[in-house]
Amino acid sequence: MSTSSVVDPQDKMRAKDVNKVKVARGELAPRPAHEPGTVSRAPPPSQSHPSNNNNNREHKDSKDDDKIKLETAPIDARFPLMNQTRHCYTRYLEYHKCIQKKGKHAPECEKFADYYRSMCPLEWIQRWNEQRKQEIFPSPI
Repeated sequence: MSTSSVVDPQDKMRAKDVNKVKVARGELAPRPAHEPGTVSRAPPPSQSHPSNNNNNREHKDSKDDDKIKLETAPIDARFPLMNQTRHCYTRYLEYHKCIQKKGKHAPECEKFADYYRSMCPLEWIQRWNEQRKQEIFPSPI
């Protein structure tokens, strides 16, 4: 290995210092200051993007049908910490207890289903459903 290919770490530092001096002398332009409260414009919509292509969409009667409402479970005082594992599990249990009492298609049970589906990882739900089918679920429902 030749000595010319090895870069001394001190040389790297000196190169950085030289750039600082050039900025101070005005030879290199510093970054422009950010003005608080400014937002850059969004790029124009692309005609090639599938979501912007009307030929790929089914015809909808109303523009409201295109909107998706995303929600999660409301804040519950029983679960004040950031870790929401217990909250997820409790909502799963509440849903299944509700459908046992009121029937599978009871509208008042759907809110619990929405809650646990929005909070719980899909793998957990699948595992719990399998455990319930095998009657080895760890909690009474």
